[in-house]
Amino acid sequence: METAAIASMTGFGAAAAEAGAVAARVEIKSVNNRGLKISVRSKPGLGIFEKNLRDLAGEFLGRGSIDIYASFERPAAGGACPIRAGAARATVAALRRLAGELGLADDLSARDLALIPGLFESLGEESAGAEEWAAVEGAARLALGQVREMRLAEGRKLAAALLDLARPLEDFVDLARRAAPRVLLRARERLRLRLAEAGCGERPSPADGQALEREICLIADRADIQEELDRLSSHLGQYRSALAGGGEIGKRLEFLAQEFLREINTAAAKINDAETAREAVQAKLTVEKIKEQSANLV
Repeated sequence: METAAIASMTGFGAAAAEAGAVAARVEIKSVNNRGLKISVRSKPGLGIFEKNLRDLAGEFLGRGSIDIYASFERPAAGGACPIRAGAARATVAALRRLAGELGLADDLSARDLALIPGLFESLGEESAGAEEWAAVEGAARLALGQVREMRLAEGRKLAAALLDLARPLEDFVDLARRAAPRVLLRARERLRLRLAEAGCGERPSPADGQALEREICLIADRADIQEELDRLSSHLGQYRSALAGGGEIGKRLEFLAQEFLREINTAAAKINDAETAREAVQAKLTVEKIKEQSANLV
């Protein structure tokens, strides 16, 4: 079975396409988001096709915050100048009537009309039809393909970086396993010193010895980190498997990062060892990097 590619949620694409006499352009920007959020801005007339654009983007991209801008142009019918002639005549008549009432010179020119808003139609503002959608869809597919390729390229880089981040956590597990036996040795020595300071001598009495052993057993139970390290190792195995398996793994890696942090904190607190504490800080910094990188994966 072919491994599904890992993709980030960051990408950009822009493309143009034509269908008949209609030319369309689509620009798409994608960034990370907890789910799929698609925003469409389109030229007037394309509103009826905004759902089509959303559906198309969902098919291509999956998760992320997607911004789409779509527009199209088409020539005026018969090549005529797209002027609203009736509105122009009414405007001129109203202006001349007002000029007469105010005693102003009637010096209107064609240039004056060109400056009046609303007298010229914008090409493509009328409702879009099948030809317009064909052009927009063609441009959208090309732009979405660019976004997807960019997201896949970024995903490959992130996957490689995330795989490298597993090693520091595995090093922490190894160090913690070596440090665990020292916890009991230090605890035993501290208790013997306390007994000596209390006047029990270098060799405690049988009763003191039994009390000492009981206390050491309690400390050993509280300081046992075997379960935490086993769980951390298991999570690391799942982490590597997820990266090897590919697909939509962003949320899964974010969840595993939270579990890493939980086990590292518990193990470091139980060992209470200076060297382990230093390594725990580095391990937690590594987990923060994992969380940041995973948040941008689909």
